[in-house]
Amino acid sequence: MKKLIIFLSVILITDSRGQSNILNANTPEEIGIQNFDQVQSNQDSFFEYDFIDDRDILWSRVVYEKIDLNERINFPLLYPVNDETYKNNRKSLWRVLKENIINKNINKLYFNRNDNFKDPMTYKDVMEVVSFSEKINGVITEPEVLESIDISGYRIKGMWYFDKRHGEMRYRLLGIMPIGKNIKDDNGKNNTDLFWIWYPSIREILHKELVFNDKNNANRISFDQLLSTRRFSSYIYKVDNLYGDRAIKEYKKPGLESIIESQRIKKEIRDFEQDMWNR
Repeated sequence: MKKLIIFLSVILITDSRGQSNILNANTPEEIGIQNFDQVQSNQDSFFEYDFIDDRDILWSRVVYEKIDLNERINFPLLYPVNDETYKNNRKSLWRVLKENIINKNINKLYFNRNDNFKDPMTYKDVMEVVSFSEKINGVITEPEVLESIDISGYRIKGMWYFDKRHGEMRYRLLGIMPIGKNIKDDNGKNNTDLFWIWYPSIREILHKELVFNDKNNANRISFDQLLSTRRFSSYIYKVDNLYGDRAIKEYKKPGLESIIESQRIKKEIRDFEQDMWNR
């Protein structure tokens, strides 16, 4: 009986992270509306990036990875694929990004041809990637907009570094790029890299949106927490290197050789911290 009471207490404490207000809603429209205490709790759980002095970085490695949304562990970033099914309480990562891009809340966007954030896009540039319409017989067609079902993955850029002040290996996510359908392609079957987004500029936006938890709907984390703490599966396709940051596929055959090289780099990063303490 005592265990049951404790279990129920945990649910009550965490229900503000689930479908907010569902038990108090008088109408369906009130589901998802948080009260003041819930909003405050959500704000308090957001953690700012620490200031890192370059002198405190003993070792670092910039790593480029791909998150494949076909992998089950990455489904929380993909679903729901129908953007019209839920109003506000359940969204895919793409829907969150798209809505805030269209509303101009996200504006640190960069062309996919440069992964060092040196080639900024205008709002018009971005909208040409997100939506597409054409003129037929003098009439402009209804714009086709990229939906969640059109997104197949994400590329991310981040830095692993050993912080000698704290004596530990840490990770900082720097950029994220959706991979999705090329809506200008006639058959719409070819995926393309859409654009880079400077990740620190969207952290607060992603912190306000919760990831669905199919294990316990009353215990959900934000998209920022999921990404910043690396609760996803990915593989490395490039690291910063002497040879102009060439990709793995440029010096290893696609397939098994590239997979082995990716795993080797992961192990090198993972083992660095342990090697530091064994010296």
